[in-house]
Amino acid sequence: MKDLKSIVQIITDRYWGFLVLLAWGAGLLGFGLIRFEPYGLDEGAARGLILNWSIADGVLNPIVTLGIPDFRSFFFIPLGLYWSGSITAAKVYTMLMAFLAVTLLYRWSAKHADQESAIVGCALLLILPLFINQIDMIGIGVYLLLTFGVAAAIDNRYRKIRRPLGGWFFIQLFWVCIAITMHPMGLAYPLALAWRWHKDPIDERQRQHLYIGLVLVVGTTLIMRGGWQTVEWLVNPLLSLSQAFQAITGVTGSPSWFTATLISLALLFVLFYDLRFLLSDLLGSILLFAILIGLAAGDSSWALIAITLVLLRGAHHLLRFNQSLGQGGLMRTRGIVIAAIFILSTASMVMDKNRMRAITEVQISQQDVLIRSLAQAAEDPDIPFQIASQWPGRTMIASKRHTFPLPPAEGKSSGEFLESISGITHLIFDPYDPHNEALARQIAVLAGYTKTAELNSDGVIVEVIPQQAGESGKQTAESDVTAADDKPSPPPAEKQPSS
Repeated sequence: MKDLKSIVQIITDRYWGFLVLLAWGAGLLGFGLIRFEPYGLDEGAARGLILNWSIADGVLNPIVTLGIPDFRSFFFIPLGLYWSGSITAAKVYTMLMAFLAVTLLYRWSAKHADQESAIVGCALLLILPLFINQIDMIGIGVYLLLTFGVAAAIDNRYRKIRRPLGGWFFIQLFWVCIAITMHPMGLAYPLALAWRWHKDPIDERQRQHLYIGLVLVVGTTLIMRGGWQTVEWLVNPLLSLSQAFQAITGVTGSPSWFTATLISLALLFVLFYDLRFLLSDLLGSILLFAILIGLAAGDSSWALIAITLVLLRGAHHLLRFNQSLGQGGLMRTRGIVIAAIFILSTASMVMDKNRMRAITEVQISQQDVLIRSLAQAAEDPDIPFQIASQWPGRTMIASKRHTFPLPPAEGKSSGEFLESISGITHLIFDPYDPHNEALARQIAVLAGYTKTAELNSDGVIVEVIPQQAGESGKQTAESDVTAADDKPSPPPAEKQPSS
């Protein structure tokens, strides 16, 4: 019996993290909380996966025409080498990366706060619907958390080695490059590094080399990347926070402004009381600057970073407040904490249950409804199928057909535009997006050469009608286009409310 107890003690002391990973991963997969269909993916993640799969299989792919994808692609290298083309492998791999990120955050919180609050904050994060949504969509938030967690370890190693131009110097600059390409919040990493070395320089020569390296890497990366093509700017951050407890973001349910208000107040509280601590710690500074920079693009990735800080540091402050009420029994010293855990965990698990039901009923966003219809039409490999899409990565994975970006329509005559889509059979885009206004007008003018195959509140599928063969058909088409150019362009349609 003693030997059995000692074995159990060794397992729980050394391998408790693996046990938690197995239990958590088995719960997500066993209860069906992760979809293994090619829908609901993040566009940047889809492009990165396709790039890795194409390189691994030696296949020429038009995804390279979309420019350099974000450097999440480096995380996907094992997927291209061993599980090319597998969405299931990509989702499971992202689960592992997410758990690794939480493990790094746990160690940081336990070191600077206490183990109890670290366990509470990380446990609530693992079951948070927004966190599971980010895993399911292979979102930026998961990989940003992982990048930020590793960043602190890299800098600590660089400071310890004390070699201005050693290997860890270039590893750190490359890691900065990865963070910047993913999201504007990645700029928080070099900013926090510069701040830390300004406040606590170990070696002046080492600091100068790092400053020069940061300036060169940030400038080169921004020029090479050309901005963040898949990031939507000026998103209302309160809207993203309100969807933290939604079963599947963007599919069902209306925004909960009560939830957004509570999270916002908790975030302001943490930033106010922890400002000095956050500015004195590298990972804390990264999270602080990421939240501030991310206000310009407050999407679900920003909401995940903000809620992560609230859970980890908020649990610490709540535990200290509860202990300050006086000595006594469990309910006196932990009553408020237990009540908060009960409320948050219950809300998360109820939404996780709704998520399981939504996945079973194959509930997907309106954009994915269009992509699925296009994928079903492209199942016959003998039918000519060339797609131009506003979401080429997601469309290409679902349809398994070559997909190109939308053709430029601004400043072109109808004849020139018709010639530019001569090899395209289908276009899929959001006609209510202001960036697609010129394209929508061109499609409306060319009503005789295109037809609407499917339309919903978030997009449209336009089928290009094959033109008549021969010189006479070509002359007829040119005359029709010229006549169409003389007609006034119809105003853009108003966006229909989502069902």
